[in-house]
Amino acid sequence: MTQKTFSNLLKAAIVLALLCCAAVYGLYVPAVAGEWKEAAPELSGLYLPCLIFVELTVLPILAAFVLSWKIASEIGRDNSFSRENARRMKIISYLALADVAYFWIGIIVFASAFSAMSGPWLILAILVGAAGLIVAVCAGALSHLILKAAVLREENDLTV
Repeated sequence: MTQKTFSNLLKAAIVLALLCCAAVYGLYVPAVAGEWKEAAPELSGLYLPCLIFVELTVLPILAAFVLSWKIASEIGRDNSFSRENARRMKIISYLALADVAYFWIGIIVFASAFSAMSGPWLILAILVGAAGLIVAVCAGALSHLILKAAVLREENDLTV
């Protein structure tokens, strides 16, 4: 597979992930929030704050998509192992970590302040946070490996 083909496949995957994200954040999250509002009228005052809280978690994801697109473009230019790509992966790692921290802090605040979190939803929230931590660790590890490869490439380019 050529670098250009691989780059295009990565970009297609990014677009697919973006469409899935749009469906989840644009359709599913508001629908579930609306169902909760109707099912528990005593918690209807939490509808808008909770909806805004959850919708804000998409911002780091969108930033990661932009950085991923730039990485895919560099791969297409046969510049996979560069310091810039390592930096981008490190930023993606930090974005995932920040998103998980924001998410878990919000869950703790809403759950403790309003006793609004039931068992299954709390477990789901923990699993979502764990998935974000896995993304953060993997992106951090990839950043480190890309940087090491970039340094080796630079040293190799200096050797005649």
